Amino acid sequence: MSSCPGKINSTHTHGYLRSCPISLGADSLVKSKVDILCVQETIWRGEEAVDIGDYRLWFSGSRVARNGVGIFIGPLYKNNIVGVDRCSDRIMSVRVVIQEETYMVICTYAPHAGLGDEEKSRFWESLDEVVRSCPVDHRLLIGGDLNGHIGTVSDGYTGVHGGFGYGVRNEEGRSILEFAVAHYLVVANSFFRKTEAHLATFHSGGHSTQIDYLLLRKGDLRACKDCRALTTWTRFTQHRLLVKDLVLQMRVTRRVRPAQPRILWKNLNEG
Repeated sequence: MSSCPGKINSTHTHGYLRSCPISLGADSLVKSKVDILCVQETIWRGEEAVDIGDYRLWFSGSRVARNGVGIFIGPLYKNNIVGVDRCSDRIMSVRVVIQEETYMVICTYAPHAGLGDEEKSRFWESLDEVVRSCPVDHRLLIGGDLNGHIGTVSDGYTGVHGGFGYGVRNEEGRSILEFAVAHYLVVANSFFRKTEAHLATFHSGGHSTQIDYLLLRKGDLRACKDCRALTTWTRFTQHRLLVKDLVLQMRVTRRVRPAQPRILWKNLNEG
């Protein structure tokens, strides 16, 4: 773990929760200052949980050095973990209790465009199973490198795509949107008007793309106050930090008052 030096601090303040997926870079990891950090393409072997500074990391890898995903939980919540599910070296999830509610955080790393259709199908089928396993009374957060372009405009995906995307949609991006439609999710990146610098999440060879995404349930979109790619701390990684700020508020359960019996006196006879 020598690539993760230093101490990581949390920026949690007054009910705000910040989460972001990145491809791991030492400088980005130290300066991320998030409560929940999803990392992809870690190339770590095996499955383990380790402490790094004030953070705790759960990761899922394979026997060989390829793929790999991990989830860092900050000091405020690292002792509130109630479940960890390592599905593969591309998908894992943790369940964390925050303000008496359970959040299911899923970290994903989708196959890139050059891989075969069979591997892509296996990935989406596995992710489908994990999402379906999330109870309806749990909050759901998905962050990861999904290796697809959802395009600039919603174009048939209104309500899932917020209309502030980046680039030209490709087949992989269509798979992302179709998956969101099937599970009543929204792509948080696309619901905030940003400059191109804050929309593009990957930069290489003078080209910029958007392949990292944060998804959540439609009903929780109002809790999302901002989502953007940070333009700093890119020295060690081609990916930019994609951050999402959530305001945590407990769901209000309305009490149903029992119906009071009504007596229609006009229906009574002399008896």
